[in-house]
Amino acid sequence: MKKAIIVAVTAVAVMIVLAGTYLGIGISYMNRFFEDTTINGIDVSGMTAQEAETAIADTVENYEITLKGRDGSRETIGAEQIGYRFVSNGEVQTFLDSQNILQWLPNRLSGGTQYTMTASTTYDETLLRQAMLGLDCFDENLVTAPADAVLTKLEDGTYQITPEVMGNTLQEEKVYEVLQEAVQTGAREVDLEAEDCYQKPSVYSDDEGLNQQMTVLNRYAAMTVTYTMGGDVTEILDSATISSWMTLDENNEPVFDRDAIQAYVAGLAQKYDTIGTWEPFTTSLGQTVYVEARTYGWQLNQGQEAEELYQVLMAGESTERWPVYYESAGTRGVNDIGDTYVEIDYTNQRMWYYKDGELVVDTPVVTGCVANGTESPEGIFCVVSKSENEILKGEGYSTPVNYWMPFYEGVGIHDADSWRGSSYGGTIYLYSGSHGCINTPTANAAIIYQEMEIGTPVICYKSDGSGTYSSLDGGTVSDSQDVVIVQ
Repeated sequence: MKKAIIVAVTAVAVMIVLAGTYLGIGISYMNRFFEDTTINGIDVSGMTAQEAETAIADTVENYEITLKGRDGSRETIGAEQIGYRFVSNGEVQTFLDSQNILQWLPNRLSGGTQYTMTASTTYDETLLRQAMLGLDCFDENLVTAPADAVLTKLEDGTYQITPEVMGNTLQEEKVYEVLQEAVQTGAREVDLEAEDCYQKPSVYSDDEGLNQQMTVLNRYAAMTVTYTMGGDVTEILDSATISSWMTLDENNEPVFDRDAIQAYVAGLAQKYDTIGTWEPFTTSLGQTVYVEARTYGWQLNQGQEAEELYQVLMAGESTERWPVYYESAGTRGVNDIGDTYVEIDYTNQRMWYYKDGELVVDTPVVTGCVANGTESPEGIFCVVSKSENEILKGEGYSTPVNYWMPFYEGVGIHDADSWRGSSYGGTIYLYSGSHGCINTPTANAAIIYQEMEIGTPVICYKSDGSGTYSSLDGGTVSDSQDVVIVQ
């Protein structure tokens, strides 16, 4: 019994000693911070409030903040530069007063206490901005501005994307905002990249719209339109010209300049149209005359061709095309006539028909009457139709013919034996000529009718050089026609 009492008394005594010791240690922290206590990262373990403030103030005097740049650069701003100093506001004392002295051991076991003050220091905001702007990272001579990804045209006419340039230009207000927050919390480093302080490009190389543009432009960079103008003559509309006519709309779809297209087609017409031009022609008698191509030759339908070319361009595929013509000839050459044609010499009252270069008919004729003012038209025409057993009617006459081959406004080739008998050629046309048609011996008219196809050119001229639409070799077309022919 006595032993039990002794043990109990001893245990109580030990507990009292331990409690007294624990309390004594706790009491020692009544005016001091627990061990492992920091304020704004400054170790204030075992310090009074005043001692802690002094330690904080000493640390503040040595404060500097480092700005880490995108390129790995590091620049600092020191306390003196910004008027950075400690200001006691009682917050340290408040931290101390909040300690429960009986919690000294749990506090230690838990790793201590970390306090953060937001108003224990002060600085000059103007000086902070000045110090910031004085850093190399804000020197215009040392920074690179960001640049958007753009399309670049290569030497071969194609396009590629030149990637964006990130640069290292900072956003002044963003950096200043980040610095203010860091200085207020006593932070000693800011990562400008992590804080998203840099200016950014607006367009990146993976931009969907930019890539769409490149796709469209590269499609047209390789596009050509090859015109077959007749014979072996071609005209190539190249990709450079096509691209110069094109813009892209807000959906990156191509838009073509219709005026430019129309102008191009007009240029083709000016270069290749022969209707209305003066053509050299070597006669069966060996002369060279110049005859106006009046209804036979080449003449582009400019309006329709411009529209069809626009549709071709919108399709965006290289192609070969035959342009749309109002009139087309059988060949493309010096005079577009080829080797199958009818030739009528009004001066000599003679007509020849050649087929594939071979003379088929050589015949005298009677053409329009000079005395009556019904002379046959001069120029290059083509046979527009042919028929048999027609009645030709006009003012004061109605004449049946066996073979009728018109080539210009009611004027044509036909037989005339029923009223002329065998009288053809010579000077008959001067006083007893036709109403404009080419009166032909029936037998020869029949041959021409059987052999000749619709569309065959008909060349009509005066070989003495007196004609309105012809000139002998060595001469020039009348100035009254506003055309000068140089042989």
